[in-house]
Amino acid sequence: MTIETLDFESKVEVLLSQVREELLNRLRYSTLSHENELYQTLAAHPEWDWVAHLRDKSGPTYKDLVDKLERLEATQCQFDLGLFGFCSDCEEPIEAARLVEDVTTQRCQQCEIHLKAR
Repeated sequence: MTIETLDFESKVEVLLSQVREELLNRLRYSTLSHENELYQTLAAHPEWDWVAHLRDKSGPTYKDLVDKLERLEATQCQFDLGLFGFCSDCEEPIEAARLVEDVTTQRCQQCEIHLKAR
């Protein structure tokens, strides 16, 4: 691969930390008791297990944050597997500019165009 993944990996770690912190703060300081309970659940579980709890119990208010968390965790897994920067459809390298724009990008430009045309 021609792109330097270390910078991308650092970016993902920072973004993951920010999203997790925002989720915890919003749940912790919510005026809704079920959200406070969800905060307690998350605080008692490892971070890699949060998405499962959030998908079931967080509701539409948190959808964007949960989606972002899920995409970032998937990207982190790609680093672990050595697959970061490769298209999930054609397995060719994703254009570096696309990854700079959105580090969680899963498809090259050509496959993204085909997906949207369906």
